[in-house]
Amino acid sequence: MRKTFTFYRLLSLALLLTSVTAWGQKKILIKHADEGKYVSGKIAPEEKNTLIGNVRFEHDGALMDCDSAWLFSATNTLKAFGNVKINQGDTLFVYGDKLDYNGNTKLAIMRKNVRLIDDSVQLFTEVLNFDRESNKAFYTVGGKIIDDETTLISREGVYFSKTKWYHFRGDVVVTNPEYIIESDTLHYQTERKVALFKGPSTIVGDSSDIYCENGFYNTVTNIAQFEKNAIVRDKNTFITGDSIYYEQNRGFGQAFENVVIYDTIEHYTIRGAFGEYLRDPEYAFVTGYPTYAMLIEDDSLYIYGDTLYSRKVDSLDKKVVNIWPRVKFFKSDLQGKCDSLVYQDLDSSIYMFRDPVVWDDSTQITGKHIIITLRNGTLDSLKVYEDAFVIAIEDYDFFHQVKGRDMFGKFVNDNLKRILVVGNGQTLYVIREDEDSDNPPYVGVSRGECSEILIVFDENGDIDQMTYIKQAETKTYPMSDVTKELSKLEGFYPRFNERPASKEEIYPKDRPKKE
Repeated sequence: MRKTFTFYRLLSLALLLTSVTAWGQKKILIKHADEGKYVSGKIAPEEKNTLIGNVRFEHDGALMDCDSAWLFSATNTLKAFGNVKINQGDTLFVYGDKLDYNGNTKLAIMRKNVRLIDDSVQLFTEVLNFDRESNKAFYTVGGKIIDDETTLISREGVYFSKTKWYHFRGDVVVTNPEYIIESDTLHYQTERKVALFKGPSTIVGDSSDIYCENGFYNTVTNIAQFEKNAIVRDKNTFITGDSIYYEQNRGFGQAFENVVIYDTIEHYTIRGAFGEYLRDPEYAFVTGYPTYAMLIEDDSLYIYGDTLYSRKVDSLDKKVVNIWPRVKFFKSDLQGKCDSLVYQDLDSSIYMFRDPVVWDDSTQITGKHIIITLRNGTLDSLKVYEDAFVIAIEDYDFFHQVKGRDMFGKFVNDNLKRILVVGNGQTLYVIREDEDSDNPPYVGVSRGECSEILIVFDENGDIDQMTYIKQAETKTYPMSDVTKELSKLEGFYPRFNERPASKEEIYPKDRPKKE
């Protein structure tokens, strides 16, 4: 045995003296072994050194340790077995049960119970290819990475040790006490703790979920930027947009282009080109031709304004929505227009300001201020304050008219059923001939004055009854005596041409058309 080991030491010395090949490639050097044996090519198919016990190699700045190994000097390769360890010469270490290493290409293939450690990050897999030339390690048989409290698994992975970037692909799952990430393709930077998403990805937290197909997420600050079909769920609110910036800790987000904010409990939807959202205190700010849609019975009310601001204002968790200017709204049986509008959860009322007008079937209602109140998700009442005026179409040559100081209306089954006029009431009613008569369709016009007047509408929205509650003064004029002045009450101003006929018509004409 002494002769064998002496020969081995002489051989090691020879290898040290010839550590660089004729092609400039550094040879693998034997640094230590408890025992060694050289087998020539005459005895075995390949010339090799068999080394046993505390074996250590050195190659181009890297140290490799193992229990036993075969060194093939002719090809500058080795096979290592048992407790294999590669020390790259910096913070990177690779461990495993078996190693194939090529000194010419500097490619190491570690097998079984493989573990790569770089600073605080650990990678576990069964087969790891480590290219020392490019400082790149990769696996294709599944792997797991542990970084402090974060665990990541994937089917395939690549690690770039110089830049500290991991590239993962296939069934990627990141688990942390605060979130779980699932992705098709994900890149992760271990120093900055930043994840990049390159395919369909989800982030699930305690109070929020995120979906995107492209973007980044800082796992330390919980700040993210998402693109391509991005969706953020914060409690009961969903936010979507072409691009979303989101701060998870604050519950703050900004969305850009094709923005949608949807509340699953209150069943409202906000749309626009730019949106801003905060969880607590809750608010949403939307511009870029925004709309606010709310469910009323089995129908939806769509409200447009150039700017929309929604916020929670009290301990009762009630919301106030401000929309201004150029406001229009559309519901299949109710439309309106004003300069500014406020919707309050507290009393479920819509407040209309600055030149408001409401259309219901063939009726137009105007005043200085108009309030529409909902109850249990249906239209309930209407209040018109100062200069209240009702115009009902008989045909487009004649109009029924009622005016007064204030008006109070009641809806039944979402249709305006009656209106009470209070203060300074005036009426103009067009009298129609009996349907069976051969005479002209209109007999004349009846005008009246009364401090309180009750108007009742039929199921078609036409005036069915008009009742003077207190002492009234009335006068009827035959059609032959009806002048242009007699056919109109002071302040008569029909605005039916401004009425939106569909939800698309609530938008201004300068709105860009979608391609």
